Amino acid sequence: MRFLKENSFAETGIFISVNLSCKQFAQPHLVEKIKQILEETDFPPHLLKLEITESVFFEHKEKAVKMLHSLREVGIEINIDDFGTGYSNLSYLMQLPISTLKIDRSFIAPIKENGENIEIVEIIVMLARNLGMKVIAEGVETETQLEQLKKLDCEAAQGYFFSKPMDFADVQQFLTENTEIKPTLPAKFEGVEILSTIQ
Repeated sequence: MRFLKENSFAETGIFISVNLSCKQFAQPHLVEKIKQILEETDFPPHLLKLEITESVFFEHKEKAVKMLHSLREVGIEINIDDFGTGYSNLSYLMQLPISTLKIDRSFIAPIKENGENIEIVEIIVMLARNLGMKVIAEGVETETQLEQLKKLDCEAAQGYFFSKPMDFADVQQFLTENTEIKPTLPAKFEGVEILSTIQ
């Protein structure tokens, strides 16, 4: 992911995003398990972003509201993935401690150089601003899309324009070459040859 504004999100710009499915939300002790993992790995909660889709709120309703508030109290940020492709009821945006809206790639792909087809993206950005949320544009593949998003003051973007999916070794090399931060594998994971990420 590439930040489009200075001082966006974390100070270093490096954090971990993990997708949570509706099936995982059905687990009775999900919140406790997440807290346990953070404690065992000594990972800073504010650098963990949990990504959920809009369908979670409608399948689990009150349970989802309670669970997400509990996670937010720990310091974990909650992102809505593929925003705009789910249900039209937006009342949950006011009920939940949502940090970021991730605009689905289907709204980014049609954007043209003259700003054509950017109206829906602009509306989502304005909605997020009014609700005190951040915005990430998904599926950015061209410089034209990137420049139009910058004009909307979008905080961040991700997509093939910046990089295709990478394994852990490639991520380490990429970060070493492109940032002042030199990533190292935590001691607790020494000996692990493959680190898979859920994204």
